[in-house]
This record gives sequence, structure tokens and C-alpha cells, in this order.
Amino acid sequence: MSETNSQSEPTPPSEPQAAPPPEENFIWIYFFAFLVVASVSVTVFMIQFNLSIQLKPEELEAAHTLWKLKGPKSYDMIYTEQLNNDDHKTVFVVKVRLGEVTEVLMNGKPVEPTKVDGKVVDPRPYHSMDGKFRDIERFMDLDQKKDAPRVYVIAVFDPETGAVLKYIRRVMGTTQRVELNVKVEAVGK
Repeated sequence: MSETNSQSEPTPPSEPQAAPPPEENFIWIYFFAFLVVASVSVTVFMIQFNLSIQLKPEELEAAHTLWKLKGPKSYDMIYTEQLNNDDHKTVFVVKVRLGEVTEVLMNGKPVEPTKVDGKVVDPRPYHSMDGKFRDIERFMDLDQKKDAPRVYVIAVFDPETGAVLKYIRRVMGTTQRVELNVKVEAVGK
């Protein structure tokens, strides 16, 4: 008979098992991808938003037409003009009666007619609401020329009368800037 070995052979001691490789963590990649996508999205949104609030010729024309139709013929207007990055604001007080500018005060002093090329020029009509619309239209025409610098232009108009309430024009890449803040009060009927 054959003798069976009831004892099993001893197994050699096992080598210590290495720990399983750590799972790779890619969360940091997702985080930075999110930051890049979010930054690009916010940039695109801001560009589109700024372009959407830019003053368009048709908006200016609609406001001017509304002013001609529903704006008061007699009014008092106070507006401030701030140029470039200067903190100084020039204050104009304008009185218009039946569509005619009767008085303009600049920082409390009357604006007087001046001589230009031997002709007397009355600057008062340039300070009426129609004068402000003409100024904005002139700037808009200049800004739309082929070689004109890029500008940022916004305006706020009174929804009932079309009056200019706020106007900002800034030439990009320069310190050229003009800001008007206007208050109009109808006088009589």
C-alpha cells in the first residue's frame, strides 16, 4: 500500500503583498476645467452685455422724436458735464420758454454771446435739450466713420418725454470721456 502523506507540504512564507495602487484623483482637473469654462463664459457674457447697452442710432432717433412730440416747450434744465478723468463738474442751468433758450448759467455765471470770425455767436441754443441731442448725434456720426477709434457710449432717456437723463461717451484706450447728468422740469403748460 502506498502511504499517503497526510501532512501537506509546508508552504513557503508569502511575500508581503503590496498595497493596491491608489486610485487616481482627477478632481483637480475638473476644477481647473470649470474655472476656464466659467472665465470664458463670464467674459463672453460681459462683452455681449456691454454691446447690448451701447447706444444705437435708432434709439437716439426714437428718443429725439419722442422729445419733439411730448417734451415740454417751456422747461428748466440743470445738467452737469464732467470731462475726462477730472473730478470737476461744470453745472449748467438752462431756462427754455416756448422752445426758446432765454437764459444759460454756467457755474452760476451767465453765458454770453461771443465773436467768432467777426460774427457774434449766441451759445445759448447749444445748451437746450435739442442742443444735447444734436451733440450726441454729431458724436455718433463721428464714431461711425471708418477710421474712428472705438468708443463706449450709453444713454438713458426719459420713457415719457424722451429727454436725455444720462449720457456717457468714452474713447477706448484714452482718457477722453464725457458724462452728462440731466434733470428737466416742465414749467407751466
